[in-house]
Amino acid sequence: MTRKYLTLLDLYKETFIPNTQCLKDILKKVFYFHERKGREFSLILVDIDNLRQINREKGYFVGNRVLLLVADTIGNSIRKSDIAGKYKSGSFLIILLETDKEGAKVVSERLAKRLADIQVEGCSVSATITLCSYPEDGELPEELLNFLEEQTAKAKGKNKPIITFESFRTQKTKEITVWDLISAIEEDRVVPAFQPILNLKKDSIEGYEVLMRIEDQGGYIPAMAFIDKIYELSLLTVFEEIIFDKAINAWFAGKVSEKLFFNMPSYFVHYLAKGKAKLEDFKKELTKAGIPAEDVVIEIPESKITATTEELVEVVSNIRALGFKVAVDDFGVENSSVERLLKTKPDIVKIDGFFLKEERNMLRWIVKGLKRLGYVVAMEHVEKAEDLELAKKLGADYAQGFYIGKPEVLA
Repeated sequence: MTRKYLTLLDLYKETFIPNTQCLKDILKKVFYFHERKGREFSLILVDIDNLRQINREKGYFVGNRVLLLVADTIGNSIRKSDIAGKYKSGSFLIILLETDKEGAKVVSERLAKRLADIQVEGCSVSATITLCSYPEDGELPEELLNFLEEQTAKAKGKNKPIITFESFRTQKTKEITVWDLISAIEEDRVVPAFQPILNLKKDSIEGYEVLMRIEDQGGYIPAMAFIDKIYELSLLTVFEEIIFDKAINAWFAGKVSEKLFFNMPSYFVHYLAKGKAKLEDFKKELTKAGIPAEDVVIEIPESKITATTEELVEVVSNIRALGFKVAVDDFGVENSSVERLLKTKPDIVKIDGFFLKEERNMLRWIVKGLKRLGYVVAMEHVEKAEDLELAKKLGADYAQGFYIGKPEVLA
């Protein structure tokens, strides 16, 4: 039997797995090639405007058919040498090799006409199409993607796009430097934010997830804007220790109660690779404050960890040996797998918000399967009353999201 090699669009159509990271990795290779050769290339972002409305009014089965038809339309509108795939939520990213902006406009116009002809059960497809070119609109892959998202947000009439490190950098007109980070440390502006986690069985707050922030001009910069930078500059340990100490002090002072969920960076396995010393020191600090180890949950973003399963199992074993609970964060996307889940046996599985937002039918099966295996299930990104009701209906144990409470920095 001849094996069929799948394009990114084929992969999405057959598996419905988001390919955002895969596309970003390919974009970097495309960028390096064109930079070395001194050639232009272009990107097109196709964002379906009314996908959520279709999902809500017609159901997710019809919404998935729309995605498949858009994928087919894109595949038939680009050259075989071009690259395309599912990007974020209801959007697709197209990478046009050795194509200038005029060439990208021709493709986008052709695509717009073909998309306008799509009809699924009486529903027309409305899409926002934006484009950019290297090096005219950005000299790095991240700058090009940020430019696309900003243009899409403007076209949709939104005030600003999804907050990413790149958009933060654009807003500040400068990249976060080592001096910015050092001054944040010296000026005591590195602070923890606490987001409540609701126990659905007891209908009460079970604890708080501890998140990293930098205070800046009356606001707070989220960790996603600087976590890579502090890792590159070997400042991760310093930042983590500050957050741990302040979170423990907040608990000791009675500002927060119940359990503390510590969200570790994606480099967590490597962070602890030198042995148990860091965990043991952490436990000593908790003991001094009178916090029982069993009231502390270490969250591992398994979806972003690229270490081997064996390394991850060893780290989880070390965590448990000291009495801590273990939670797997963002389950179901990127690098997470059922194999790792079965081998690490976490106390809590936090299901990524992608399923609540985009794949509710699949979410039912995921919760049902996890509960059958005996796992405690937490639902992330609960942002509306209907999200909370669904979490309860599906039998989830915990819920977390803006509807429950936003991350709050305690004075």
